[in-house]
Amino acid sequence: MSIQGQIPRCQRRRLQRILRKTRCRITTLRCRVLLLLHEGQSVAAVAACVDCVRATGYRTVYRYEALGEDSVIDQRTLRAPAKVTPVLEQRLLSYLDESPQQYGWHRSGWTAELLSRQLPGDTQVRLSGSSIRRVLRGLDCRRGRPRPGLQIPLKGRRKVLENIARVVARASAEEEVFYQDEADVHLNPKMRMAYMRRGQQLVVLTPGKNVKRYLFGILNARTGRVIHGISDTKNSAAFVESLKYLQVAYRRARVLHLVLDNYIIHKSGIVQRYLAMATNRIKLHFLPPYSPNDNPIERLWKQLHDHVTRNHRHTTIDSLIPDVDVFLKHAQPFPGTQVSTLRLAA
Repeated sequence: MSIQGQIPRCQRRRLQRILRKTRCRITTLRCRVLLLLHEGQSVAAVAACVDCVRATGYRTVYRYEALGEDSVIDQRTLRAPAKVTPVLEQRLLSYLDESPQQYGWHRSGWTAELLSRQLPGDTQVRLSGSSIRRVLRGLDCRRGRPRPGLQIPLKGRRKVLENIARVVARASAEEEVFYQDEADVHLNPKMRMAYMRRGQQLVVLTPGKNVKRYLFGILNARTGRVIHGISDTKNSAAFVESLKYLQVAYRRARVLHLVLDNYIIHKSGIVQRYLAMATNRIKLHFLPPYSPNDNPIERLWKQLHDHVTRNHRHTTIDSLIPDVDVFLKHAQPFPGTQVSTLRLAA
């Protein structure tokens, strides 16, 4: 079937004008079908070109023969009601606040497929998994990895954090405040997601035998300056060496406050004897147990791993450490730097 020679020139121009200006999907489809059929193409070829079934092409021709060019206009006054309503969105959000096991499912975490199965029983509305993912993105929800938390409440936790916050607020050139922590640098690269061609999975070679170095970092809470050192061991002696370097770097400061975790090397007898020799110039403020989110230097370590240690291709630890040094040099003051867009040094 074709309608070649049956559409006058003036009507073809009007159809082309409607096609350029309309935003209606149905009007666009009908105009394209008529114009392609006018060129002499078959209904099957037109259906494949505009991505519809052949019956749609036949119906479009019959409508045009009965109504003329007005047949391309979508004249439906009532549109189908939208499935996604504010009530349905709130229902989806309520699922995310609870476990699937509370609704009788065996799985411990929600997936788009599981939400599509749960939704019809509560709202009588069926949505596909892809539609649910689109709705959740519109609600500013994401699929991420949860973080572990402490189930046992810690008595006095809030008071300890408030005391540390007051110390940080009083930071000055005479009484500097620092955040301290250690990070492990592995020769075996940590894997992370990356863009790659479909069917060609990225291969990151590993040396097989792992080699470690230990990074001691101290972040100035007032200026964002980072002091760091690399050690072959993670023990109290290495921690004391970092304190010695800190005293030299800030020799004009009267008191040095360190906010740090409860790792055993921070409380050993070697550290206590050194602090006694420092005549109270260094004061340690220990965070409550399991409080990584209250130590800003932990975010620096995350960026370090994201930029340097994940998916790295170094074959020796001696070639990896310089990249760590370069990153920490350009990450200052932290936070606020755009390290991810830096080019490699020539």
